Amino acid sequence: MNVSRRALIGSGAAFALAGCARTSPLGLTALPARPRLAPLHADTGHLTKVTVCLRPFRPAGPRLEAERYGDKTVVHNYGHGGSGWSLSWGCAEDAVALARSGGASEFAVIGAGVMGLTTALRLVETGAQVTIYADQFPSETRSARATGVWSPSSRIGLAGQADEGFSQRWESWARRSYAIHRSMVGVIGDPVEFIPGYDVADPDRAPGPRASRPFLHLGRTVRDMEPRWSRLGEEATPFQGKRTSSGLSMVFNVASYADRLTRLFLLRGGKMVRRSFPDRSAVLALSEPVIVNCMGYGAKSIWGDASLVPVRGQISWLVPQPDARYSVFYDDVFAVSRRDGVVLQYTGPNDDYGYGIDQETVDSAETERVLETMQRLYRSAQIAAHQHFPTRAAAANLASAP
Repeated sequence: MNVSRRALIGSGAAFALAGCARTSPLGLTALPARPRLAPLHADTGHLTKVTVCLRPFRPAGPRLEAERYGDKTVVHNYGHGGSGWSLSWGCAEDAVALARSGGASEFAVIGAGVMGLTTALRLVETGAQVTIYADQFPSETRSARATGVWSPSSRIGLAGQADEGFSQRWESWARRSYAIHRSMVGVIGDPVEFIPGYDVADPDRAPGPRASRPFLHLGRTVRDMEPRWSRLGEEATPFQGKRTSSGLSMVFNVASYADRLTRLFLLRGGKMVRRSFPDRSAVLALSEPVIVNCMGYGAKSIWGDASLVPVRGQISWLVPQPDARYSVFYDDVFAVSRRDGVVLQYTGPNDDYGYGIDQETVDSAETERVLETMQRLYRSAQIAAHQHFPTRAAAANLASAP
């Protein structure tokens, strides 16, 4: 899975105090250069739930096109693999352009995951009458079980099966989506944030096996708009004895993000109806002349897309840990400390992991593995239990010392 990898809060303050040490009569000394992180509480005592979802992968890439069924127009917007949250806005804008091209004013959006929410919101913002029909509301969808990181190229397609213009369309989706995600940094609820991330590896770890399928990896074409990562020297890494790269990662706090999208959609006059659809004819029986299909993996049975392949992903959820706001990738386990919880996911040695598995039952052995891996990392890297940066109260005490 192509995943970009904060506990360095206050580093600016650390440099300021270090600078004062040279001239201050208080006798302050420079803080150590090596940052220390609060370890993630990766144990069963902090485990709240384990969820599994099936990501909808299409070898040819996401399906974004219009199709006629008698007097109905169906606009398809599904099949984004592990890139749904990341690419949602760009794809929604293109889906809305297709839906509005026929002059209709009433629209049905099928599905309340991230693709359905963003598409419906963009539609209602054009002045249209929009109803979302879904048997699962936002907090119940597979989108709610996502890792929640910027990963626009994660299982997005296969080389040789995507058409010639796909990479250009993908880049357009990625750039437009990134700009909108970035505009939400700092808004109420913190739906989007940048947090420090760490790629950590044992010095003697050999490269893993290559995937058996030619998955597309397009992320390099949009690196110019993302914060740059760098390799940390031994004196700078908080993971002593490990090879470490670090930088800032965009993280989606999925619970607050989905809630924000839902509220905006309803405030703008949209409607949401809980309804299940046993087959395609039930969808086509809706009164709206234009239907936007954002069903994700559900499109396989309802719309007969035999090319859709499930990619299983399991997440172990820990209680939120405000003192450890960062992400870390180690030994094929990805941990992200979001505001709505710490998520742990085993990614496997390559993109083959989970491919073609259509069951959503919990694998307890996988949960044990991710917890053990994180515990092993913190033991072997000798991570300190607390950040070394002084609290505001501690700094005030130093300043008032005789």
